[in-house]
Amino acid sequence: MNVKLFASRRVALALATVVAGASAAAMPAMAQAPVIVGNQTATATVESVDHDAGMILLRDKTGNLDTVRVDPDLRAKLPVLHPGDKIGLRIVRTIDASIAPPGAPLPESTENAAGTRTGPHPHGMMVSFKRERVKVTGVDTTRNQVVFVDPDDITRVVLVRQKAMQDFLKTLKPGDEVDTTVMDAVSFSVLSRLPS
Repeated sequence: MNVKLFASRRVALALATVVAGASAAAMPAMAQAPVIVGNQTATATVESVDHDAGMILLRDKTGNLDTVRVDPDLRAKLPVLHPGDKIGLRIVRTIDASIAPPGAPLPESTENAAGTRTGPHPHGMMVSFKRERVKVTGVDTTRNQVVFVDPDDITRVVLVRQKAMQDFLKTLKPGDEVDTTVMDAVSFSVLSRLPS
């Protein structure tokens, strides 16, 4: 299980999987709908919780450990997890992209959470929308590759895999600025809890 919530750089990873689908209409190229690039379920056991830092250490069924960070603004909305809790997780990732019109303001990222805190099986959901603008520096439609510079001024070369995204790739040219949105939705439910 690889659950790293609200990581600082998601665009490079997401664009490595997909750029985004678009129509070739007269309007600026933009995604027809967000594309699902990840959808998985898992179970894990809570190994430890650092409530002050918002860090939760999870062990998956194969014994791998993974640390999940929960933003301070979201913690109060979620149920409290305890060491020994067995939780079920569903993780969905989508990406959407569109060519940014000249002079458009930079996109803003958002995060939110909700959950129930009572009962034997509390559950919650965290959703983040990581929005960034990248600048296209090269397009190779025969290899389905795009080269872009991310907000940290790092040049990336990405293979575009999905057919709908390859259609969008054909609308891009060097100099285009593309707004990307990576949505991560993680829902969880406490399946069993050690008696306290």
